[in-house]
Amino acid sequence: MQSKNGFVSSLFVFALCALVAGGISLYKNIDFWLHGQEATMELADPDEELVQYSDVLGIRTLDVRYVSDTGDLVLPQKTVSKAIADRLAAGAKIPVTYMTNNPNKVFYQYQRPPSPWVWLVVGVIALAVAIYALKLRKRESD
Repeated sequence: MQSKNGFVSSLFVFALCALVAGGISLYKNIDFWLHGQEATMELADPDEELVQYSDVLGIRTLDVRYVSDTGDLVLPQKTVSKAIADRLAAGAKIPVTYMTNNPNKVFYQYQRPPSPWVWLVVGVIALAVAIYALKLRKRESD
């Protein structure tokens, strides 16, 4: 009897976790849709030396500029990966989508937040199964 109650409880916990994961992902997607601004990233001052390099983490800190239809935005001391820093130092203009409410948050060329729908569907199905299992459990105990 205790294992059946534990199983039903586990179903509810799993459903709750899946719905929370899907909700967080949905929030990130909505934030991306509302505040995402497409632009190209380039060095703010191509003649300036790269500011910092950390060999341990493989990152560099440099001044970048986002160039978009709405205007330019200069971001001093932006931390990027070594590969991105090398491309910028070579003069490349990298397509990005940056968040207007947090310009340090960047999605590079074709990156998007993860889709929330799988977790939300799994959560709803798990919740329905958990409710059905609870009804069966109550019927069995009566």
